[in-house]
Amino acid sequence: MMCELLGSWTILESHEQILSKWTKVISSEKCSKVTACSFSFPDNGNWDSSLIVFLNQVIGDLEDRSIVFDRSCLPLNICKLLDFKRISLRASPDQANDTKNRAGIFIYLTGVKLIPFFTFWGKWWIALYKLPLGRSHMRMDDFLRLCRDCGAMGLPIITLISFLTGLTMAFVGSVQLQKFNATIYVADLVSLAMVREMGALMVAIVLAGRTGASYAAELGSMKLNEEIDSLRTFGLSVMEFLILPRVLAILIMTPLLTLYADVVGILGGLTVGVQIMDFSISHYMEQTQSALVEMWEVYSGLCKSVAFGLIVGLVGCYKGLNAGSNSSELGKAVTSSVVLSITLIVICDALFETTFSLVGLR
Repeated sequence: MMCELLGSWTILESHEQILSKWTKVISSEKCSKVTACSFSFPDNGNWDSSLIVFLNQVIGDLEDRSIVFDRSCLPLNICKLLDFKRISLRASPDQANDTKNRAGIFIYLTGVKLIPFFTFWGKWWIALYKLPLGRSHMRMDDFLRLCRDCGAMGLPIITLISFLTGLTMAFVGSVQLQKFNATIYVADLVSLAMVREMGALMVAIVLAGRTGASYAAELGSMKLNEEIDSLRTFGLSVMEFLILPRVLAILIMTPLLTLYADVVGILGGLTVGVQIMDFSISHYMEQTQSALVEMWEVYSGLCKSVAFGLIVGLVGCYKGLNAGSNSSELGKAVTSSVVLSITLIVICDALFETTFSLVGLR
């Protein structure tokens, strides 16, 4: 079958009628016995990308019907563009091999992302091992300043978030428990939820958005200004001088902030119990004490907080140290550190709860 393309094939021209006619022709019974289709176009014809788009659609329709596309009568420039376009759109003939290739690419990219992070983590443990041996470059003044920044300076926002969390849980719980005439168990609900989950989780999320992001921004800015390279030139270990005190500070302050958040959250529940449900302070505190008679509930939250603090510190420092070489990449690194930290915190929390349930601690 021979098809001759005439006229002007530009974006300014309308080719809807030609496309509709081509669809009818290729779908007709007359084309069922066609084995090859040839197209021609004059060398001096007026055309642009609209012709290439049309011919690609034609090639796709012919391939679906196992009809050979003959382009020997087309100009050389059109053939080159068709080859370029078909290479970019060509699919693998073996779908099984394509799936294996995709799986291999996924595994490779995952390894490329994970191996540097685990290497970074291992270097941090080596730097931590050198600290008690007196062979570390970490300065105690920097460590104390960082403890103050991520600990004492974060108390206002931790207080507000924890108090409102405890207040909200107590209010929502009282509405549901009132249906069963068991409003006194609001104290159990708030205290157990805060020490088990919400205290450590809320502190970790706040630190991820506040401290982890500041670590990423500070280290990324130092890299952008070539201060990291200067430290290496002077023979100072970046891991020991910059990373170790930051991660160690947030690792120590996170459990302390979690204990503080637990107390403030319980006080938020106490406020609802006293002001709305007319409980006495002594009655509410006795019920809270009976709910927390097993100190493992508190210890489990502290175990989680240690892991959460380690995640926030390592991720923030890693993203900052591996930020790009411009301000745009620095912003992406800060955003990525917060998102990745919160994601890993939630995953780690789920793993902790699953482990506690399997070993019979819940």
